Amino acid sequence: MSERVVSVPVEMDQEEVARTMSNYGFLAMPVVKGNRMVGVVTVDDAIDVLEEEASEDMMKFGGITGADAGMQDLSVGPLKSAMGRIPWLVLLLGVGVMAGNIIAFFEETLDAVVVLAIFIPMIADMAGNTGTQSLAVVVRGLTMGQFKGKDAWRLIRREAVVGILIGLVNGVLISVVAAIWQKNVMLGFVIGLSLSITLFFATLAGTIVPLIMTKMKIDPAVASGPFITTINDLVGLTIYFTVATLFMQYLI
Repeated sequence: MSERVVSVPVEMDQEEVARTMSNYGFLAMPVVKGNRMVGVVTVDDAIDVLEEEASEDMMKFGGITGADAGMQDLSVGPLKSAMGRIPWLVLLLGVGVMAGNIIAFFEETLDAVVVLAIFIPMIADMAGNTGTQSLAVVVRGLTMGQFKGKDAWRLIRREAVVGILIGLVNGVLISVVAAIWQKNVMLGFVIGLSLSITLFFATLAGTIVPLIMTKMKIDPAVASGPFITTINDLVGLTIYFTVATLFMQYLI
């Protein structure tokens, strides 16, 4: 007989049990209390748990609270469904007002170089999209039990390089487009530099925020797409107008 039997304690979280079964490729696994077997978990149970947890994480990723209450079920009424979405949206509404304050703070720059307004949506959207991409990679890895200890630092270093590469490629492309479109090489340089820096910080934000939340024993899925998108909007606009203000004398 084999004395080294892989088992799970009765108090282990169901998601961790399912992950353990997946790692070993078992069809069934004994559940023990002390040295006594008290039950068996089958692969069917594990699949059900993983589906449930994946659904919950996806709802949280979209900024919907009460994700474990079956919000995707058509039996849930409009009021209950709306109440699951409103809290995040109200919070992000307040953060969105801060974005307006950033634009107001740089009103003189915008008045002097009105063409800068054309590129505001692009800067904000690219920052949000880039952060969400990194967030998806990290949350998926954390869900699978990865990025622990030194691996977290390796991940941050890798994503920093990824952010630099993404920023350079997109920055050069938008520089050329803006310079040709607006017939202003300096404007193209400012737009490209702003986007490059923004995408670098957006990538790091999408990487570091869920890692910090995991360290604080908070579900990393709470660092939802809407949250990261809105935060990166603020960062992107701040970087954009700061760079534009520094080079404003060359833009006028």
